[in-house]
Amino acid sequence: RPHLKLDDENVEFIVGNCEPEVGQYVEGQTEVIVGDQTLNVFKRIHVCCYKDTFMYNFDRMRIDYIEPYFNTQQRCEFKAGFEFSQDGKRFHVVAVDPADSLGVVGKDTIIFFEDHIERDVLESLQVLPYETGLPDKYRPTKLSLDEQGLLRDYLKPYFEQRSAGLKRTEVLEIDGVKFKIIGMKPDPGDKVGGGVGKDTVITCKGVALRESFEPKAKAASSKAKAKAKGKAAAAKAGPPAPDQGQSHSGDGGSSGNGNCTIS
Repeated sequence: RPHLKLDDENVEFIVGNCEPEVGQYVEGQTEVIVGDQTLNVFKRIHVCCYKDTFMYNFDRMRIDYIEPYFNTQQRCEFKAGFEFSQDGKRFHVVAVDPADSLGVVGKDTIIFFEDHIERDVLESLQVLPYETGLPDKYRPTKLSLDEQGLLRDYLKPYFEQRSAGLKRTEVLEIDGVKFKIIGMKPDPGDKVGGGVGKDTVITCKGVALRESFEPKAKAASSKAKAKAKGKAAAAKAGPPAPDQGQSHSGDGGSSGNGNCTIS
């Protein structure tokens, strides 16, 4: 199955993809493609559980949730700040060694886990997608959204793995589609609020949003309009009146309208 960690004495692998997704290896029938990317393996990692999902004791959290996640669910390299969940329990990677590096957890990685993080949990969260990049099937009409489809395919999978606090008007990009947080309860105002928990009600009702034009584009448009307006005014006024004064030159100077005639 995808994301399963396999190891032997001197080598470790993480399964990328399988076809079909779940099955058994059969020698002579199963084609195995070994990738050319070598993953960095952390020496040590510090993982904290969010207190609102903590159960029993720290050893139980490690045995039942943290180790099973790293043995069966690692998708790619990550760094400090990474969040994940396993069977409803939520975790945050506080630190990694080497520091500020990307990597994965291997069989020799030492996992520190005896700590937890407190947070506020939202009662409700309202989110809307931007129309740019949104597949048509999630927008039956210009004035409606397929809420259940968006929750199923984008929002619920995303928030199952994200536990950190959210901010009103924050923009999230999920699998190529941008979403904006419209409201939350409790409302934190301009500060960072709570995170999503198992009882948070997520809604996606309304109309797809439009992204505003870039400021530079607006300025260029206004400048072009002003220039066109100036040209139109000049054309309406007609050509400028000729100069009525005298023009003098040295030898052979002539009087007239400031024009020089060669004969």
